[in-house]
Amino acid sequence: MKNEVKKLNVVLAGQANVGKSVIFNYLTGLHQHIGNWPGKTVEKAEGILGYKGYFIDLLDLPGIYSLSTYSIEEIISREYIAFQKPDFIINVVDATHLERNLIFTLQLLEMERSMVLALNMVDLLKEKGLEIDFKKLQEILGIPVVPVIAIQGKGLTKVLDKGIELVEKNIKPKPLKYGKELEERVEILISDLNKLDLPYPKRWVALKLLEKDKEIEELVKNKKPEILEKARELSLELEKIHGEDSSIVVAHERCSLASQILNETIKITKPKKLSLNERLDNLTSHKIWGYPIMFAILALMFVSVFKFGNLLSSLLENLTSNWQKIWEVFFGTSIWSSLGWTIIESTLALISLALPYIIPFYLFLFFLEDWGYLARIAFLTDNLMHKIGIHGKGCIPFFLGFGCNVPACLSCRIMETERERFLTAFLVTFVPCSATSVVIMGLVGKFLGIGWALLLYLFPF
Repeated sequence: MKNEVKKLNVVLAGQANVGKSVIFNYLTGLHQHIGNWPGKTVEKAEGILGYKGYFIDLLDLPGIYSLSTYSIEEIISREYIAFQKPDFIINVVDATHLERNLIFTLQLLEMERSMVLALNMVDLLKEKGLEIDFKKLQEILGIPVVPVIAIQGKGLTKVLDKGIELVEKNIKPKPLKYGKELEERVEILISDLNKLDLPYPKRWVALKLLEKDKEIEELVKNKKPEILEKARELSLELEKIHGEDSSIVVAHERCSLASQILNETIKITKPKKLSLNERLDNLTSHKIWGYPIMFAILALMFVSVFKFGNLLSSLLENLTSNWQKIWEVFFGTSIWSSLGWTIIESTLALISLALPYIIPFYLFLFFLEDWGYLARIAFLTDNLMHKIGIHGKGCIPFFLGFGCNVPACLSCRIMETERERFLTAFLVTFVPCSATSVVIMGLVGKFLGIGWALLLYLFPF
């Protein structure tokens, strides 16, 4: 009789740009499918793999920084962990930015699910002059800590081994304690919440009530309003003690604990030297120098596209200027011959006007995106974007709109709320796309000058 294959539901959770997608692709290979969460515009990546007699359904949760209700991605992640109850969580962490990542790790631990910490990018620690005591970190957090190098596939099978071990032994993480004032009030709320049937862990709900999480407050209010009133009284007590909002108090406690863990587990082996990329990053996001650099880069891009496009367009025109005579030599000057040449001439005109401007523009866009400069533009334009009611990263769809409005509208899914998505998508339609740019640069720019061309770019705004 064949052994029955056991099924496991596993999720990858972590902040953005920590290597989750690399791990997901390595483990699932071609056995994956990408779609959207039901009724949402958030991408859902799910795959399967077989490992040591287990059939593992692996889900890559969106890259987020907290388990609050500030974005759809955060709501999706916390509801999936709470309601679907994955067998274990693989928390992917950037080892070179441990403190920042640990804040999210602490929130995942509050969900009381079996968890393995995959400490990614450990190969960069030596380069940055850092050394992590993995055993000490594992001892403090109370969960397995596995150093991995995702791009090389190192340590990933060990992550699965540790996770399966947790499932087989039914090991759940023990909650880490925060400050005395906060813990006293959490315990009071837990004693009341124990009487309720809730889909979330009681300690996590208590912390969320003190954080004034609207969704959790509504949940508790519908079950027992007295507990919500008590939570508000306890929040006021915290605010009187610390002199700031209770949600900030809870956030400070997590940051303080993450900092304490960092001090106990990490050692600086040599003074850190800023790399060229870090120096450029500091310069391009500077509160004064960042703006002239941004305008200079964008101006250089458009002027370069204009100049290169004109040059390439002229070369194509000169190259094809004698083709009509060659055509007439071979096919004569009949009506059908003239009609055939008209079609060819229209195609050549389209190529000579469109491609010379589209190709360099997309090359520039690719370079800026690969360098990460689009994120710097989002940072610099954050104040301006907020004045029109959207987040700073709304400038990225605007910038993509210069290439094509369709992917620009699709990229509006990065915005936090439905209102911001709608407003950004509406404004993106006013951005001159590459087809419009062909007219602006190829016709207006060529025959009237670059000044008029740039004026048409500014006119929609």
